[in-house]
Amino acid sequence: MAKSFKSEFVKLYKEKLEPYGFKKVKGPQPYFARLVNGEIVHIISYRTSRTNNPGHINFQLCCGIASIYRKRIRFNVTPASNSYCMETMADLMRLRDHYYEISLKNRIFCDVEYTEETMQIVLEKSLIDAKLIIEQLDKYTDMESALKFFMKYNSGTNIIFSEPLSDSFSDEEGLYYLIKDETANLDSIIACQKKDVELVEEDYYKKKYSESLYEYYEDLKTGRQEFLANEELYNEGMKTLQQRKEDNLKMLKEYKVI
Repeated sequence: MAKSFKSEFVKLYKEKLEPYGFKKVKGPQPYFARLVNGEIVHIISYRTSRTNNPGHINFQLCCGIASIYRKRIRFNVTPASNSYCMETMADLMRLRDHYYEISLKNRIFCDVEYTEETMQIVLEKSLIDAKLIIEQLDKYTDMESALKFFMKYNSGTNIIFSEPLSDSFSDEEGLYYLIKDETANLDSIIACQKKDVELVEEDYYKKKYSESLYEYYEDLKTGRQEFLANEELYNEGMKTLQQRKEDNLKMLKEYKVI
């Protein structure tokens, strides 16, 4: 009987990730998660895709960060369906630091092909990448640092204040940063974004990204000011955050993460 990649992944990673505080999320999907400092959820999983080689499958580790202030943390869908907030290994390591060459050495976008015969070997080797991912996730342990992650990697969870209580994915984490004492961090977050823009080599795209970042920053400041000036809306936002926190903690208990 042929082995299931998902079952072998879960079996191996359950043992190897447990010392780092990760637990297998209850249910059929291959998610591992841990709650850090009562607010931040680190997630590790994988995605597969077909290749042009008969009998071969592409395998990619992926990871994500969520907070208990998100409208919904989705563990009931596949990692591929969760792609708006799950980054692949290549995405996570794309900046030109010392991880870049390690993660991409002899690979194309960190895809690893496997067959039924090489499945176990590939899984064992992937643990090296898993440790690199955990080292990166360890940098994001509170809401301030987590927001920097969202702005750097998650195009689907950017901060948008124009419709802060709308039922869309676009402002999932943004509502938290309407709290007066926390929004001061926007300057440092934008500064982090500017550093990423500086890594762009082509002048055309560097100019384009810089202009977009400036417009985005101005929209953030304007939206925040309008929100804070509306006492009724602000109070509703704070009430919503508290309700999200309660709902997500309850959900994490149901999924056996905590």
